Amino acid sequence: MGPRVVLVEPQNAANVGFVARVLANFGLCDWALVRGVEWRGSEAERTGAMARERLEAARRVDSLEQAAAGCTHLVGFSARPGRHRRLLALPALRAEVEPWGPEARPALIFGREDRGLDAAETERCSLLVTIPAAELASFNLSHAVAVALYEWFRGSAAPPPAAQGVSWAPAKERERLAARTRAELEAASFPGTGELEGTLRRLAARPMEARDLRVLEKVLRHAQYLRERHG
Repeated sequence: MGPRVVLVEPQNAANVGFVARVLANFGLCDWALVRGVEWRGSEAERTGAMARERLEAARRVDSLEQAAAGCTHLVGFSARPGRHRRLLALPALRAEVEPWGPEARPALIFGREDRGLDAAETERCSLLVTIPAAELASFNLSHAVAVALYEWFRGSAAPPPAAQGVSWAPAKERERLAARTRAELEAASFPGTGELEGTLRRLAARPMEARDLRVLEKVLRHAQYLRERHG
């Protein structure tokens, strides 16, 4: 299964049509638009005329959380690193994602044409990827999607045996775990809870096997039980 493509607040309708064509080039149908320009009755109908079915398939949502619902790994594309986050060069992406295995449900996240993804959006991403460039660092939106998908599918092969059958925790469950951890620490008057905020955001953003998430949930339940029992 290929990745989901998410465009965050696209501003140029023509780009939306071109991205629809790119998705058709790679045989993908799963994509979402987080707010942004309305493509119906716009230039997108001309630039995406050869991929009308893809245009019709685009889901329009109000938040990145809705766009990535059900996805286990969020791969953000940016020319700027996030806070305390490194940028992975696109040619290294394949080696990074192969261990995820066939159970992974990745989403490729692309930002606005003029300023890309904001800090809060990059914090939600499991990986931040940059497309190497010689001079001008930013790519046209549809070009970035095309280059990213080419690299994603280039030389793709079956995952190694160790990755077979891995079940990944969806992003929403990781976020719920981070929120519950924060609440439990505050309830226990843990010193320096605020200093852990970045750690908890990274916990929610990074891939996690479902079995590991279940273990951590058990730890939290036991911690809550002990706290309530001993006051």
